[in-house]
Amino acid sequence: MKPLASLLLLCCALPLAAEVKVTPLKDRVRVEIEGRLFTEWRFKDWMAPYFYPVIGPNGESITRHYPMKTGVKGESQDHAHHRSLRFAHSDVNGQNYWWWRLGKERETSKAEIQLEKIERTRSGKTGELIAWTRWVHNGKTVLRQKLHVTFIPLACREVLMDYDITLVAGREPVVFGDIKDGGLYVRVAGTMKANAHFKAGGAKLQGTIRNSRGQLNTDTWGQRAEWVDFSGPDASGKTVGITMFDHPKNLRFPTHWHSRTYGLLTANRFGASHFDPKNKKPRGTACRPWSDLCPACKERKGDYTLPASQSLTLRHRLYFHHGDTKQANVAGQYKAYIQ
Repeated sequence: MKPLASLLLLCCALPLAAEVKVTPLKDRVRVEIEGRLFTEWRFKDWMAPYFYPVIGPNGESITRHYPMKTGVKGESQDHAHHRSLRFAHSDVNGQNYWWWRLGKERETSKAEIQLEKIERTRSGKTGELIAWTRWVHNGKTVLRQKLHVTFIPLACREVLMDYDITLVAGREPVVFGDIKDGGLYVRVAGTMKANAHFKAGGAKLQGTIRNSRGQLNTDTWGQRAEWVDFSGPDASGKTVGITMFDHPKNLRFPTHWHSRTYGLLTANRFGASHFDPKNKKPRGTACRPWSDLCPACKERKGDYTLPASQSLTLRHRLYFHHGDTKQANVAGQYKAYIQ
């Protein structure tokens, strides 16, 4: 048996007695497990709320610091709008709630996601956060979103995070466009990237993306799968991972995945045309609204219209774990999730 597997077998056989403390503050909701920071839901310092940091089982951040913190070893400063962990979409009634220009957000966009209210927080053996946000454009509410997150501590400082959202249309229908940038996403720590090596203790380490169908790395992009796991070294050089599970009752299950070896993992059930190999864009061609030459943007078979006054609930689970996909028994965790 591998040394890591032996250690996990011993550690995870220990009894679980972790307490979760969820504390609302003036600009964030802080989540602590066993007295240690696990994550914060930050809702005032940017154009949309997001979870940051997310601390992995070895005490190191398991999501990227940039742009909240710069100069971190192993991190690249690309895609500044990839803020750790959140749900977003770049075409909601034609407005972009995924991307904003760094440092000029309000100068260049009238779209933002604002906190409406924190409905409930709960501490105990598990933790809970229920909050409402408004997706706003030019001062007008386009839709409301209910966020319901449950924090479930496991042995060895592993954590399950149930991330359920309900999107509620107002008096007018809401169209979620077919585009690759949309859905629940996580940007993993720079050390975990699958397209570059991280040096630790004289060794060159690298991350791996693996989905439920057995596909790896770039082969997972655009594919449909029940889950995708992104594992790799944290800042200490130890292997950790983040798995995202899709629930069988979700729209268009199993979802397509916008998974990138540079560190992005997104469950995107709206991008059917953009993930279709026949719709490959000519090199250098942008998507709408910047260009009309993208074949997927013309086809748009993944568009989804939420009727006026109706709602759509999407359920996901994130698993923050030690080891790689096999060592963490990701398939077993997914089976437990859907039972």
